[in-house]
Amino acid sequence: MELDPLREDEHDVETRFNSSDVVTFRYVHIAIDYNDAQSITVLFEYSLDGVGGRQIVACTESYQFPAPANGLSPARREAFERLAEHLGLAAGLSYYKLAAPPNVEIADTYSVDGFTVDEIGFHRRLLARGLGEFSFVNGLDAELSPRYGFRCVAPKSPVTGLDPDAGPLLPVGGGKDSCVSIEALRDAAGSDPTFSPTLITVNRYPVIADVIRDSNLPDLAVQRKLDEKLGVLNAQGALNGHVPATAIVSLAVLCAAALHGHAEVVMSNERSASEGNVTYRGVEINHQWSKSEESERAISELVASVAPELTYFSLLRPLSELSIARRFAATCQRYFASFSSCNAAFRLDPARRTSRWCGQCPKCQFVYLALATTLERDVLEGIWGSELFASSPEEGFCALLGLREWKPFECVGEIGECRVALRMVADNPAWAGHPVLERLKAQLMSAGGWPSDADSEAVFSPQGSLVPDAFAGVIASLVGTP
Repeated sequence: MELDPLREDEHDVETRFNSSDVVTFRYVHIAIDYNDAQSITVLFEYSLDGVGGRQIVACTESYQFPAPANGLSPARREAFERLAEHLGLAAGLSYYKLAAPPNVEIADTYSVDGFTVDEIGFHRRLLARGLGEFSFVNGLDAELSPRYGFRCVAPKSPVTGLDPDAGPLLPVGGGKDSCVSIEALRDAAGSDPTFSPTLITVNRYPVIADVIRDSNLPDLAVQRKLDEKLGVLNAQGALNGHVPATAIVSLAVLCAAALHGHAEVVMSNERSASEGNVTYRGVEINHQWSKSEESERAISELVASVAPELTYFSLLRPLSELSIARRFAATCQRYFASFSSCNAAFRLDPARRTSRWCGQCPKCQFVYLALATTLERDVLEGIWGSELFASSPEEGFCALLGLREWKPFECVGEIGECRVALRMVADNPAWAGHPVLERLKAQLMSAGGWPSDADSEAVFSPQGSLVPDAFAGVIASLVGTP
């Protein structure tokens, strides 16, 4: 999820925050509390400092992990703590971006053992690429490159002896993609119980709780608490924008996997997430960068260097959004009344949160378009409560189709597959003569973007992935016809 800052009229904004006063973002301290039998709490302390080290703002973020029922072995504890250090570095980007200062310092009080050049290289890339949209929106350098100060150490020995004894840990975000992964692993577990997943959430919104309920599978819940100062500072003039949320969630889930003995963290990021939205100062800016194959490889390599017995990958990476939509329609009927991909259902403020779909945003429009290729019209209307081609902004569909300056900064599919989806829907007799579809088709044909048969075939052709060999059978079932 993106940070959802409170509105400016909800704060006293007489005090202004001047981002140029901040010259250093500092990672100050980690505190881990193992004393509660039910949970393990991790606190991360950050500081935005001015000239001479004067502290301007101090922030704290916390995570509460369910404690393992059977205690914690020394190896699992070490892996958890080392991964938690990386979680804190990634989560700190929510506070770094308040000013995007030219210096980043990792204090010795944050990590006494220090970090390797490769580890900090990972976080440099996460900052530069994961804050690309933030940079674009705020008119900053396309890839931010602050100077890092940290205790540099030689490569560390990886943690072994975790003895994973649990099946895949699968994060659930409430959308169609994780539902498809759930059912694919459920099917595989029918013949091999080691594939039986445990679901996990990082902050549980009502939509996500409904999906988990409908799955009838075991689950874990991690609670993340952002510092309340974020909304206040945004209202007072601090910089704001998108952060690499999926990378932060991934590292939190990896911490939970180490604690609870799961061998794999199985994401549900599709190949379409690797396509960018706009080129800015010669750099491709991708709203979904931390869901991309590039990010997946980087996180996988980081995990392998820390705890090689723990595997991180996306089950859906070989598939396009339209392939996933086809699979969802065929295997996930139990979630039709509960799933949602609309950001309005995940707003931090419950008073501003929709129950399921807003029906107006690019994500609603994209998921509707994708599912219109495979679901009946009455089923679609039952899910959304209206017929979105007629009731939502036509301009939004134009942007999805690449008819505007850039693709919407949302988790939506590739422009090419949106065009294929339009062709599939427009050619469907059930939608014949629909005025909006006819206008969109005419615009796309006039722009020379009407997809060919080869384009349509390419959308449904699986591509390579990082999925381990042990999951080859699961992938085969996904790419085959349901």
